[in-house]
Amino acid sequence: GGIALVVAVFVIVMALVAGLRRAITISGSPDNVVLVRKGATTETVSGVGKDQFDALKFLSAIRRDEDGNPLASPELAIQEFFDRTGGGRDNIVVRGVLPVALKVHEKVHVVEGRMFKPSVKEVIVGKQLVGRYQGCELGSTIKFGRNKWKVVGIFEADGSTFESEAWSDLHDLQGDARRGDTFSAARVKAVPGADLGALKKRAQDDPRINLDASTEPEYYAAQSLVANQMRALGVVVAVVMAIGAIFGAMNTMYAAVAGRTAEIGTLRALGFNPGSVMGSFVIESLLLAVSAGIVGVIIALPINGLSTSMGNSMTFSTMAFSFRVTPAIALEALLFAAVMGVLGGLLPARQAMRMRVVDALRRA
Repeated sequence: GGIALVVAVFVIVMALVAGLRRAITISGSPDNVVLVRKGATTETVSGVGKDQFDALKFLSAIRRDEDGNPLASPELAIQEFFDRTGGGRDNIVVRGVLPVALKVHEKVHVVEGRMFKPSVKEVIVGKQLVGRYQGCELGSTIKFGRNKWKVVGIFEADGSTFESEAWSDLHDLQGDARRGDTFSAARVKAVPGADLGALKKRAQDDPRINLDASTEPEYYAAQSLVANQMRALGVVVAVVMAIGAIFGAMNTMYAAVAGRTAEIGTLRALGFNPGSVMGSFVIESLLLAVSAGIVGVIIALPINGLSTSMGNSMTFSTMAFSFRVTPAIALEALLFAAVMGVLGGLLPARQAMRMRVVDALRRA
Protein backbone atom coordinates (compact mmCIF):
# COMPACT_ATOMS: atom_id res chain seq x y z
CA GLY A 1 0.00 0.00 0.00
CA GLY A 2 2.80 2.42 0.83
CA ILE A 3 4.62 1.68 -2.42
CA ALA A 4 1.38 2.04 -4.41
CA LEU A 5 0.79 5.46 -2.85
CA VAL A 6 4.32 6.61 -3.62
CA VAL A 7 4.04 5.41 -7.22
CA ALA A 8 0.67 7.16 -7.65
CA VAL A 9 2.15 10.46 -6.42
CA PHE A 10 5.19 9.98 -8.67
CA VAL A 11 2.99 9.38 -11.72
CA ILE A 12 0.80 12.41 -10.97
CA VAL A 13 3.78 14.75 -10.61
CA MET A 14 5.50 13.41 -13.71
CA ALA A 15 2.22 13.66 -15.68
CA LEU A 16 1.97 17.30 -14.62
CA VAL A 17 5.52 17.95 -15.79
CA ALA A 18 4.98 16.09 -19.07
CA GLY A 19 1.82 18.05 -19.82
CA LEU A 20 3.47 21.37 -19.01
CA ARG A 21 6.58 20.56 -21.05
CA ARG A 22 4.54 19.41 -24.04
CA ALA A 23 2.42 22.57 -23.96
CA ILE A 24 5.58 24.70 -24.01
CA THR A 25 7.77 22.80 -26.45
CA ILE A 26 5.04 21.91 -28.97
CA SER A 27 4.44 25.64 -29.48
CA GLY A 28 7.53 25.82 -31.63
CA SER A 29 7.87 25.11 -35.34
CA PRO A 30 11.40 24.22 -36.52
CA ASP A 31 11.24 26.55 -39.54
CA ASN A 32 9.99 29.56 -37.54
CA VAL A 33 12.40 32.12 -36.12
CA VAL A 34 11.60 34.42 -33.18
CA LEU A 35 13.25 37.83 -33.09
CA VAL A 36 13.30 39.89 -29.89
CA ARG A 37 15.18 42.85 -28.46
CA LYS A 38 18.78 42.01 -27.55
CA GLY A 39 18.98 40.82 -23.96
CA ALA A 40 15.25 40.07 -23.69
CA THR A 41 14.47 36.59 -22.36
CA THR A 42 10.84 36.55 -23.51
CA GLU A 43 8.71 38.48 -25.96
CA THR A 44 6.58 39.95 -23.15
CA VAL A 45 9.57 42.05 -22.02
CA SER A 46 10.86 42.79 -25.52
CA GLY A 47 10.44 45.66 -27.93
CA VAL A 48 10.86 45.68 -31.72
CA GLY A 49 10.55 48.86 -33.75
CA LYS A 50 8.71 49.15 -37.05
CA ASP A 51 11.93 50.12 -38.84
CA GLN A 52 13.64 46.99 -37.54
CA PHE A 53 10.76 44.84 -38.75
CA ASP A 54 10.72 46.50 -42.18
CA ALA A 55 14.44 45.83 -42.53
CA LEU A 56 14.21 42.14 -41.72
CA LYS A 57 10.99 41.02 -43.45
CA PHE A 58 12.50 41.11 -46.94
CA LEU A 59 15.58 38.99 -46.15
CA SER A 60 16.07 36.30 -48.78
CA ALA A 61 15.82 33.46 -46.25
CA ILE A 62 12.22 34.34 -45.36
CA ARG A 63 9.52 32.35 -47.12
CA ARG A 64 6.86 34.08 -49.20
CA ASP A 65 3.23 33.21 -49.89
CA GLU A 66 1.64 32.65 -53.29
CA ASP A 67 1.32 36.42 -53.78
CA GLY A 68 4.98 37.06 -52.98
CA ASN A 69 4.35 38.56 -49.54
CA PRO A 70 6.89 37.64 -46.85
CA LEU A 71 5.66 35.30 -44.12
CA ALA A 72 6.77 37.67 -41.37
CA SER A 73 4.43 38.35 -38.47
CA PRO A 74 4.84 41.44 -36.25
CA GLU A 75 3.32 40.64 -32.86
CA LEU A 76 2.54 42.49 -29.66
CA ALA A 77 2.28 40.26 -26.57
CA ILE A 78 1.10 41.96 -23.40
CA GLN A 79 -0.21 40.62 -20.10
CA GLU A 80 -3.70 41.43 -18.86
CA PHE A 81 -5.65 40.34 -15.79
CA PHE A 82 -8.50 37.91 -16.51
CA ASP A 83 -11.04 37.01 -13.82
CA ARG A 84 -11.25 33.29 -13.08
CA THR A 85 -14.69 31.72 -13.13
CA GLY A 86 -14.31 30.49 -9.56
CA GLY A 87 -12.82 33.73 -8.25
CA GLY A 88 -9.38 35.32 -8.39
CA ARG A 89 -7.39 36.75 -11.27
CA ASP A 90 -4.57 35.54 -13.50
CA ASN A 91 -2.12 37.14 -15.89
CA ILE A 92 -3.05 36.06 -19.42
CA VAL A 93 -1.11 36.86 -22.58
CA VAL A 94 -3.07 38.90 -25.12
CA ARG A 95 -1.39 38.79 -28.53
CA GLY A 96 -1.93 41.38 -31.22
CA VAL A 97 -1.41 39.98 -34.72
CA LEU A 98 -2.12 40.59 -38.38
CA PRO A 99 -3.76 38.02 -40.74
CA VAL A 100 -0.33 36.77 -41.80
CA ALA A 101 0.09 35.29 -38.30
CA LEU A 102 -2.14 32.34 -39.21
CA LYS A 103 0.24 31.47 -42.06
CA VAL A 104 3.25 31.66 -39.76
CA HIS A 105 1.58 29.86 -36.83
CA GLU A 106 0.31 26.89 -38.83
CA LYS A 107 -0.95 25.01 -35.76
CA VAL A 108 -3.47 27.75 -34.89
CA HIS A 109 -6.95 27.12 -36.29
CA VAL A 110 -10.25 28.82 -35.49
CA VAL A 111 -12.62 25.95 -34.61
CA GLU A 112 -15.67 27.94 -33.50
CA GLY A 113 -16.93 31.29 -34.71
CA ARG A 114 -14.68 33.33 -37.00
CA MET A 115 -11.48 35.35 -37.15
CA PHE A 116 -11.58 38.81 -35.59
CA LYS A 117 -12.03 41.91 -37.72
CA PRO A 118 -9.72 44.91 -37.36
CA SER A 119 -10.69 48.21 -35.73
CA VAL A 120 -13.83 46.87 -33.98
CA LYS A 121 -12.31 45.49 -30.73
CA GLU A 122 -12.82 41.79 -31.39
CA VAL A 123 -10.78 38.86 -30.07
CA ILE A 124 -10.45 35.12 -30.51
CA VAL A 125 -9.52 33.08 -27.44
CA GLY A 126 -7.68 29.80 -26.98
CA LYS A 127 -9.87 26.86 -26.04
CA GLN A 128 -8.08 26.46 -22.68
CA LEU A 129 -9.51 29.83 -21.58
CA VAL A 130 -13.11 28.87 -22.31
CA GLY A 131 -14.98 28.13 -19.09
CA ARG A 132 -11.91 28.88 -17.02
CA TYR A 133 -12.17 32.68 -17.22
CA GLN A 134 -15.18 34.98 -17.19
CA GLY A 135 -16.27 36.35 -20.55
CA CYS A 136 -14.28 33.89 -22.65
CA GLU A 137 -17.30 32.13 -24.15
CA LEU A 138 -18.17 32.63 -27.81
CA GLY A 139 -20.32 35.76 -28.17
CA SER A 140 -19.43 37.12 -24.73
CA THR A 141 -17.69 40.40 -23.96
CA ILE A 142 -14.49 40.51 -21.95
CA LYS A 143 -12.94 43.55 -20.29
CA PHE A 144 -9.21 44.10 -20.31
CA GLY A 145 -7.00 47.10 -20.90
CA ARG A 146 -8.98 50.24 -21.63
CA ASN A 147 -11.78 48.62 -23.64
CA LYS A 148 -14.33 45.84 -23.82
CA TRP A 149 -13.69 43.18 -26.44
CA LYS A 150 -16.17 40.83 -28.08
CA VAL A 151 -15.20 37.15 -28.33
CA VAL A 152 -15.95 36.14 -31.92
CA GLY A 153 -13.95 32.92 -32.19
CA ILE A 154 -12.35 29.99 -30.34
CA PHE A 155 -9.07 28.57 -31.63
CA GLU A 156 -7.01 25.46 -31.08
CA ALA A 157 -3.25 25.12 -31.41
CA ASP A 158 -2.53 21.40 -30.97
CA GLY A 159 -2.38 21.77 -27.17
CA SER A 160 0.37 24.41 -27.19
CA THR A 161 0.67 27.46 -24.94
CA PHE A 162 -1.10 29.56 -27.59
CA GLU A 163 -4.33 27.95 -26.39
CA SER A 164 -3.86 29.91 -23.15
CA GLU A 165 -3.84 33.25 -24.99
CA ALA A 166 -6.33 35.71 -26.48
CA TRP A 167 -5.58 37.14 -29.93
CA SER A 168 -6.73 40.47 -31.32
CA ASP A 169 -5.92 42.85 -34.15
CA LEU A 170 -2.40 44.21 -33.78
CA HIS A 171 -3.33 47.85 -34.34
CA ASP A 172 -6.31 47.64 -31.98
CA LEU A 173 -4.07 46.29 -29.22
CA GLN A 174 -1.32 48.82 -29.92
CA GLY A 175 -3.85 51.62 -29.53
CA ASP A 176 -5.34 50.15 -26.37
CA ALA A 177 -1.90 49.63 -24.79
CA ARG A 178 -0.56 52.95 -26.16
CA ARG A 179 2.43 51.22 -27.72
CA GLY A 180 2.57 53.29 -30.91
CA ASP A 181 4.29 51.38 -33.72
CA THR A 182 6.25 49.15 -31.34
CA PHE A 183 5.93 45.37 -31.39
CA SER A 184 7.03 42.80 -28.84
CA ALA A 185 8.60 40.43 -31.32
CA ALA A 186 8.66 39.30 -34.91
CA ARG A 187 8.07 35.75 -36.08
CA VAL A 188 9.23 34.73 -39.53
CA LYS A 189 8.95 31.47 -41.46
CA ALA A 190 12.16 30.45 -43.17
CA VAL A 191 12.51 29.05 -46.67
CA PRO A 192 12.78 25.22 -46.58
CA GLY A 193 16.44 24.28 -46.30
CA ALA A 194 17.53 27.83 -45.44
CA ASP A 195 20.65 28.33 -43.34
CA LEU A 196 18.98 29.37 -40.09
CA GLY A 197 22.34 30.05 -38.48
CA ALA A 198 23.13 32.62 -41.17
CA LEU A 199 19.66 34.14 -40.81
CA LYS A 200 20.09 34.52 -37.06
CA LYS A 201 23.57 36.00 -37.47
CA ARG A 202 22.33 38.48 -40.08
CA ALA A 203 19.53 39.61 -37.74
CA GLN A 204 21.98 40.09 -34.90
CA ASP A 205 24.79 41.77 -36.83
CA ASP A 206 22.84 44.01 -39.23
CA PRO A 207 22.68 47.45 -37.53
CA ARG A 208 19.27 48.11 -39.11
CA ILE A 209 17.84 45.00 -37.44
CA ASN A 210 20.00 44.42 -34.34
CA LEU A 211 17.77 41.73 -32.80
CA ASP A 212 18.40 38.45 -31.02
CA ALA A 213 17.08 35.55 -33.06
CA SER A 214 16.39 31.92 -32.22
CA THR A 215 14.33 29.15 -33.72
CA GLU A 216 11.00 28.54 -32.00
CA PRO A 217 12.15 25.17 -30.54
CA GLU A 218 15.17 26.94 -29.05
CA TYR A 219 13.02 29.79 -27.76
CA TYR A 220 10.50 27.51 -26.06
CA ALA A 221 13.19 25.18 -24.71
CA ALA A 222 14.41 28.15 -22.67
CA GLN A 223 10.82 28.71 -21.48
CA SER A 224 10.60 25.13 -20.18
CA LEU A 225 12.70 25.99 -17.11
CA VAL A 226 9.59 25.84 -14.94
CA ALA A 227 8.92 22.28 -16.13
CA ASN A 228 12.46 21.25 -15.21
CA GLN A 229 12.05 22.81 -11.77
CA MET A 230 8.77 20.96 -11.26
CA ARG A 231 10.36 17.66 -12.28
CA ALA A 232 13.25 18.14 -9.84
CA LEU A 233 10.81 18.98 -7.04
CA GLY A 234 8.67 15.97 -7.90
CA VAL A 235 11.66 13.62 -7.78
CA VAL A 236 12.69 15.00 -4.37
CA VAL A 237 9.17 14.52 -2.97
CA ALA A 238 8.97 11.00 -4.42
CA VAL A 239 12.36 10.02 -2.97
CA VAL A 240 11.39 11.27 0.51
CA MET A 241 8.14 9.30 0.35
CA ALA A 242 9.99 6.30 -1.06
CA ILE A 243 12.25 6.13 2.00
CA GLY A 244 9.17 5.60 4.16
CA ALA A 245 7.82 3.00 1.72
CA ILE A 246 11.15 1.13 1.78
CA PHE A 247 11.00 0.85 5.58
CA GLY A 248 7.44 -0.42 5.22
CA ALA A 249 8.63 -3.05 2.77
CA MET A 250 11.40 -4.02 5.19
CA ASN A 251 8.92 -4.54 8.02
CA THR A 252 6.77 -6.70 5.74
CA MET A 253 9.69 -8.87 4.67
CA TYR A 254 11.13 -9.15 8.20
CA ALA A 255 7.71 -10.47 9.25
CA ALA A 256 7.81 -12.89 6.33
CA VAL A 257 11.23 -14.17 7.38
CA ALA A 258 10.15 -14.55 11.00
CA GLY A 259 7.02 -16.43 9.98
CA ARG A 260 8.87 -18.85 7.71
CA THR A 261 11.61 -20.09 9.98
CA ALA A 262 10.61 -23.71 9.49
CA GLU A 263 10.52 -23.35 5.70
CA ILE A 264 13.96 -21.70 5.69
CA GLY A 265 15.40 -24.48 7.86
CA THR A 266 13.80 -27.15 5.64
CA LEU A 267 15.18 -25.58 2.46
CA ARG A 268 18.66 -25.38 3.95
CA ALA A 269 18.46 -28.97 5.16
CA LEU A 270 17.44 -30.08 1.66
CA GLY A 271 20.60 -28.50 0.27
CA PHE A 272 19.55 -25.06 -0.94
CA ASN A 273 22.48 -22.71 -0.48
CA PRO A 274 22.22 -19.38 1.44
CA GLY A 275 22.29 -17.38 -1.81
CA SER A 276 19.20 -19.17 -3.12
CA VAL A 277 17.32 -18.45 0.11
CA MET A 278 18.31 -14.79 -0.04
CA GLY A 279 17.39 -14.56 -3.72
CA SER A 280 13.93 -16.02 -3.11
CA PHE A 281 13.09 -13.33 -0.55
CA VAL A 282 14.48 -10.52 -2.74
CA ILE A 283 12.42 -11.78 -5.70
CA GLU A 284 9.32 -11.97 -3.50
CA SER A 285 9.86 -8.39 -2.33
CA LEU A 286 10.46 -7.30 -5.92
CA LEU A 287 7.25 -8.95 -7.17
CA LEU A 288 5.21 -7.42 -4.33
CA ALA A 289 6.63 -3.98 -5.09
CA VAL A 290 6.03 -4.20 -8.85
CA SER A 291 2.47 -5.38 -8.18
CA ALA A 292 2.02 -2.37 -5.90
CA GLY A 293 3.52 -0.20 -8.65
CA ILE A 294 0.91 -1.42 -11.13
CA VAL A 295 -1.82 -0.56 -8.62
CA GLY A 296 -0.28 2.90 -8.14
CA VAL A 297 -0.24 3.55 -11.90
CA ILE A 298 -3.88 2.47 -12.16
CA ILE A 299 -4.80 4.81 -9.28
CA ALA A 300 -3.15 7.73 -11.09
CA LEU A 301 -4.56 6.98 -14.57
CA PRO A 302 -7.79 9.01 -14.14
CA ILE A 303 -5.79 12.26 -14.11
CA ASN A 304 -4.64 11.65 -17.70
CA GLY A 305 -6.07 14.44 -19.86
CA LEU A 306 -7.31 16.42 -16.86
CA SER A 307 -6.91 20.15 -17.50
CA THR A 308 -5.07 22.40 -15.04
CA SER A 309 -3.14 25.67 -15.07
CA MET A 310 -0.10 27.21 -13.46
CA GLY A 311 2.13 30.24 -13.76
CA ASN A 312 5.23 30.35 -15.94
CA SER A 313 8.10 31.79 -13.88
CA MET A 314 9.79 33.01 -17.09
CA THR A 315 6.88 34.96 -18.56
CA PHE A 316 4.90 35.61 -15.34
CA SER A 317 1.73 34.58 -17.15
CA THR A 318 -0.66 31.70 -16.55
CA MET A 319 -0.89 28.81 -18.96
CA ALA A 320 -3.39 25.96 -19.07
CA PHE A 321 -2.46 22.42 -20.06
CA SER A 322 -3.48 18.80 -19.51
CA PHE A 323 -1.88 16.04 -17.44
CA ARG A 324 -0.20 13.42 -19.63
CA VAL A 325 0.39 9.88 -18.33
CA THR A 326 2.70 8.48 -20.99
CA PRO A 327 4.00 4.90 -21.36
CA ALA A 328 7.46 6.21 -20.45
CA ILE A 329 6.14 7.63 -17.17
CA ALA A 330 4.38 4.34 -16.35
CA LEU A 331 7.60 2.42 -17.04
CA GLU A 332 9.63 4.83 -14.89
CA ALA A 333 7.10 4.38 -12.09
CA LEU A 334 7.36 0.58 -12.25
CA LEU A 335 11.17 0.76 -12.22
CA PHE A 336 10.91 3.09 -9.22
CA ALA A 337 8.68 0.56 -7.47
CA ALA A 338 11.12 -2.24 -8.33
CA VAL A 339 14.01 -0.32 -6.76
CA MET A 340 11.95 0.24 -3.60
CA GLY A 341 11.12 -3.46 -3.50
CA VAL A 342 14.73 -4.59 -3.87
CA LEU A 343 16.02 -2.12 -1.28
CA GLY A 344 13.24 -3.04 1.12
CA GLY A 345 13.91 -6.77 0.76
CA LEU A 346 17.71 -6.88 0.94
CA LEU A 347 18.23 -6.73 4.70
CA PRO A 348 15.43 -9.21 5.57
CA ALA A 349 16.72 -11.54 2.84
CA ARG A 350 20.22 -11.24 4.25
CA GLN A 351 18.88 -12.22 7.65
CA ALA A 352 17.23 -15.29 6.14
CA MET A 353 20.44 -16.22 4.32
CA ARG A 354 22.53 -16.05 7.51
CA MET A 355 20.14 -18.21 9.52
CA ARG A 356 21.82 -21.48 10.51
CA VAL A 357 20.03 -24.74 9.71
CA VAL A 358 20.10 -25.98 13.29
CA ASP A 359 18.79 -22.70 14.70
CA ALA A 360 16.03 -22.51 12.08
CA LEU A 361 14.84 -26.06 12.78
CA ARG A 362 15.06 -25.56 16.56
CA ARG A 363 12.88 -22.40 16.35
CA ALA A 364 10.37 -24.27 14.23
